[in-house]
Amino acid sequence: MDIAALLPHVEVFGGVRRYIELGNAFVRRGHRFTLFTPMGIAPDWLAFSGIMRPFADLENETFDIGLCSEYSILEGFDKLRARQKFFYFVMEGHRREREVVRRDFRFLGNSEGIARRMEKRYGIVCHRAPGGINPVIFHPLAPEEREPRTDDEFRVLCYGRIYKRRKGVDVVIRAVEGLSRTRPNVRLILFDSLVGEDRIDPRPLVRTRVPVEFHMGLPQDRMAWLYARADAFAAAERRAGWSNTVAEAMACGLPVVCTPSGTRDFALPGWTALVAPLPSAFLIRRGLRRLMDEETLRRRLAEAGRARIMEFTWDFLAGRLEGLFGRT
Repeated sequence: MDIAALLPHVEVFGGVRRYIELGNAFVRRGHRFTLFTPMGIAPDWLAFSGIMRPFADLENETFDIGLCSEYSILEGFDKLRARQKFFYFVMEGHRREREVVRRDFRFLGNSEGIARRMEKRYGIVCHRAPGGINPVIFHPLAPEEREPRTDDEFRVLCYGRIYKRRKGVDVVIRAVEGLSRTRPNVRLILFDSLVGEDRIDPRPLVRTRVPVEFHMGLPQDRMAWLYARADAFAAAERRAGWSNTVAEAMACGLPVVCTPSGTRDFALPGWTALVAPLPSAFLIRRGLRRLMDEETLRRRLAEAGRARIMEFTWDFLAGRLEGLFGRT
């Protein structure tokens, strides 16, 4: 099959990773995958084995399948010549959502939660196409690869894009602060990238009395090292489609405390994660306290979480989509 996808850029975002990883998986399966961006320049942070083309070439050939997730480039998606077009819902509640469901597209949802919401709200068929994991990048480190620990700190890792309120970073910070009142050995580890259209450095926005280390712009081959520095991962997202960072944490063998937002497919309460029903500092803190106190629980969740998330590789998703596209 000839498959094309549109993106507004190829900078370091989870939605961009989706198309790069999917494109690589489709190429491995013998398909042709073309990624269109405004300038047609390949990403420099993650290897891509497909074809890069600029928007100026959108009307130059016809594809079997077209993919797009971004409302901001719908006009470009209209120009793409494809026998079948799929709009891929990755986040809920966009102001142009109703406009999109009225177009002559088929629909994908990047989580069970989003797919159910779109079907219930608009009466459409929204095929399940959840996110994925690259186990070459995200994996537990062997004991000999880990840095020696000489302290008794309990390290909580969290995605650090604090200026995006729906990410819930502020909730996790408050949870860890509350924990530190009785557990002074707790430390917070945050990470993010300066790359992106907003160009905001989140580090000056983090204000807390808890010790913090903030890692910026780590290359992909250092991500397993980053996750291995922590004892637990916490997320308090709102309105997420698929939570890449929680999935990555599980793939790296970390026990997780999270909300259901973006995690319903793989964070099974009490089995693969401790799930707080709301993005509440109190609830996240309660989960982290349990992980601090119960080593057996930490190990059980880490093992079950990794086993669960390994069912969601990019190759598995490409195979699922391959079957769907073949029925068009």
